[in-house]
Amino acid sequence: MSLDKITSSNIWLRLVNSEYDNLEPNELETKFKSIYLEETGELFEGNVEIYHSSDSKDVSSLESGYDGTALRITEGSEEKLFVINQGTTNGVDWNENIKAAFAGQSVKQAEATRVFTEDAKQQLNISEDTEVVSLGHSLGNHNSTVTGIVDNTFDEIYGVNGLQMPPYELLDYDPAFFREVRKEFNVATRDQVYDIPLNELAEFTKEFYSDSPVEIHQLISTDDPLYAVTEKAGFVTFGDVEMIDTNPEVNGIKELIDDIPDDVIGSLRDLAIKYAAADNKGGLNEVVYQMLGVKMEYLKEIEGKADILGWYAFHQDQFDETMRALDKNLPPLADKIRLITQNADTIFGRLYEEGYISKEQKDIMIKELGNIDKDLTRILKTLKGNVTLNDDGLTVSLAGDAALLLVALELQKSLTASAKNIMDSGILESLESIKDSHSINELLNALSGGNKSYSGTDLIFTTTGAGGEPIEVNMSAALRLYREGALIFEDKMSAIAKLEKAVHEEIQLAFKEERKKVLDEIYNIESNPKGYAYSRGWMHRYPLYEVESLKVMENVYPLERADLDEQIYEMKSSVDSGYKLIEDYRKAVEDLFAEEERLSQMFDLVRGI
Repeated sequence: MSLDKITSSNIWLRLVNSEYDNLEPNELETKFKSIYLEETGELFEGNVEIYHSSDSKDVSSLESGYDGTALRITEGSEEKLFVINQGTTNGVDWNENIKAAFAGQSVKQAEATRVFTEDAKQQLNISEDTEVVSLGHSLGNHNSTVTGIVDNTFDEIYGVNGLQMPPYELLDYDPAFFREVRKEFNVATRDQVYDIPLNELAEFTKEFYSDSPVEIHQLISTDDPLYAVTEKAGFVTFGDVEMIDTNPEVNGIKELIDDIPDDVIGSLRDLAIKYAAADNKGGLNEVVYQMLGVKMEYLKEIEGKADILGWYAFHQDQFDETMRALDKNLPPLADKIRLITQNADTIFGRLYEEGYISKEQKDIMIKELGNIDKDLTRILKTLKGNVTLNDDGLTVSLAGDAALLLVALELQKSLTASAKNIMDSGILESLESIKDSHSINELLNALSGGNKSYSGTDLIFTTTGAGGEPIEVNMSAALRLYREGALIFEDKMSAIAKLEKAVHEEIQLAFKEERKKVLDEIYNIESNPKGYAYSRGWMHRYPLYEVESLKVMENVYPLERADLDEQIYEMKSSVDSGYKLIEDYRKAVEDLFAEEERLSQMFDLVRGI
């Protein structure tokens, strides 16, 4: 069955990867058919209808940042609806990661996934017995799993390096699950759920949804950072999972994550929960207020040092209120941050041991995080002193305020220097390999083997040159070039044929027709002189005369400057040269990969896409 080939090969992975390119419907259809040909060696001759979430009013009204594409794919009697759920791409998505997965305070994108799927079924006229399949990466796989196991939105889910299921999010999404958790663990409020041991809550979650009819299939890299945090964060994995080592040169960061103390993980979770609750209540301004007690409206006009001094001089009451709030709220927040900075040796030491960063980068990170910790201690001490001095009178208060401003300016320089040293160390570039292990590309390359690999959404073939050096050919680009080149030359030949027809019909035939009209009229005049004379009124003007004969002195010149044979020949020759060029290119590629039996067929079939 041709539609089964979509999920039984790399087609679905490459299709999910293509979703990040935000292609127009006609471009995505062409991309799908190209991928199908490259992976199967066969031309897909069915139909594809596409509906995007940006066209759904129901999804737009949720303001969730969700991005998805539905494809109704049919061939013969087969029909399936594939819904591609895009993963994390921007700040909105990362915000959803924190609020939903790590804090359990948002279900917007999971809800949007369900709403879009239902809308797509209506828009594309999907019947109830048509199989609905979700394809997703990262957050996209996560969203489809939430609505899949709770709402039965999908019959099957295929995910790659997906963000696994946090019980906290399911508590908000599924009231039935929340009721059972309250019974099982004897908790009365939502906040008390955070006191349940993570491993116990995870086990209960898996058991509760064990009867879900949706079939879930996951491909996960052992080097994927999301996989690394799954167990430690208490996330739950559903379905059958195939683990793949996509970067054999390193051991992955799971062991590193496992070495991080539980209280550090707990601190990160607490920060995420506070952030999410505040953001849900009122966005960034509320986040700052809830965490630090600072009112952002006081700071909206402040951009530089002069603004700070002006604020202090003209809004002393706001300044004092802000300092007191920071003195009260910053210390507990700083304690949580310190748990992270004080474990810098463990975190960056393990990154060095696993080969992700150099020793120099490890030392810089430990040093600069230590400096940040000292700066944090200094500002807390100065804040405490400032508030105390403000309580002691105006003169002392002014001295305290001046000291605080000087420390703040010094800390700005210090923190800027630390940030610059970290950036200049190149550690962010070194850690790119961790991000790469979350990508679809690295997993595709681990699956492919042989002379096949992938770059972006394209298929790469590799062979060995005469000197032993590797020669890589972007086969997707080669097939695109051949297809698009052939189409261009076909269009040109069609235009030349139309020109030839126009020359023949509009010029040569028209000339012959007009010449015949003239000669016919001459014949009529000469064969019936009297009739012609009467028709012209000559006999009325000259009644004494009689017309015996008429002779027309014609001189019809031949058609000149309408012979375009030479120009048309040149145009055809140019097209023939173009055809020869792409055929030579095709032959060169086929010669490089003579062992690839399907390659010639792929070139033949690609013109049918």
